[in-house]
Amino acid sequence: MKPGLFLSLLLLSGVSPAWSQKNIRGLINAEKQFAWFTASHTVKEGFLNYMDSAGIIFRNGAAVNAQEAFRKQNAGAGILNWEPAFAVISASGDMGATTGPYEFRAKTIQDTPVGRGHFFSVWRINAAGEWKNIADFGSSSKMPATQVQKVKEIILDKLKPGDMDQDGLMLLDKKFNTALQDRNIGGWMPYTSTDSWLNLDGQLPAMGMLQIADVLQKLPEGLKITTTAGELSSAKDLGYTYGTVVNGSQTNNYLRVWIYRNRQWQVIMQTLKW
Repeated sequence: MKPGLFLSLLLLSGVSPAWSQKNIRGLINAEKQFAWFTASHTVKEGFLNYMDSAGIIFRNGAAVNAQEAFRKQNAGAGILNWEPAFAVISASGDMGATTGPYEFRAKTIQDTPVGRGHFFSVWRINAAGEWKNIADFGSSSKMPATQVQKVKEIILDKLKPGDMDQDGLMLLDKKFNTALQDRNIGGWMPYTSTDSWLNLDGQLPAMGMLQIADVLQKLPEGLKITTTAGELSSAKDLGYTYGTVVNGSQTNNYLRVWIYRNRQWQVIMQTLKW
C-alpha cells in the first residue's frame, strides 16, 4: 500500500455522524472514525476517545481497563492507522465486531511502516446511543496485508438462539477451549464456518474452515486455555468471550466473537496468541 493512501481512504470514506447509528453502517463508520481520529491525533487520544469506560485491552497476558492504561501512557509521536475489512452485527444492532489490517509509522504518514498486523475490536452501543469499543486485541505480522476493497458484512437475522444466556455462552466457550487444548478437531471444527476469521501473530489471518483447521491442528502441546469472561448482545445472537492462553511459562490471551446463525453457534472472529 502506498504511504498516505490508508489515511486518504479514511478521509474520503464518508465518515460522518452516522457512526452513532444503530446498524452495520454505524458500526463500520465508528471504526473508521476511530482510525481517522487516532491517525490524525495520537494513539493515546484515540483510545481515550473511543474505548468504553469499561473497555479492555490485553497486556502481558491480562485484560486491563483501556482508559486507565492509556491515561498512564505518554502520548508518542507514532502514527497508527487501520481500516476494517470484516464486520458483523447483532440483529438488535447494539453489539458488533470488526477486524482488518493496521500499520504503524514512527513519525509521519509518509514513513515506511515499522509495524503491521490486524486489529480486532468488539463494539457496543452505550446509553448515549454511541458506539464504543469494549474489547480490543491486535496481532502483529511482518507481511503487508492486501488492501481492503470492500468491507465484508454480516448482519444477523432475527432468528432466536433458544435459551442462551451468559452462563451458556461461558460453557460453550469453555467447551471450545477444551477441544483446542486437547487438539480435538472434531470438538471445535463444528463451530467454525467458511467465513470465520482467525488473527495470529507472525502471519496473515487464517480465513475459512480449511485455513483455520491447518493452523489450529498445529497448536503447541500442553496449552492451557481458560475462559475469563464475556457478554451477549440484547438479542442473544452475538457475544464475545476472552481469556488466557498459557504456554509453559508464557501467558497470553484470546478474544473471540460468537454468532448464532443457521441454527447453530459459530466462532466468526478471534485473535489467539500463545
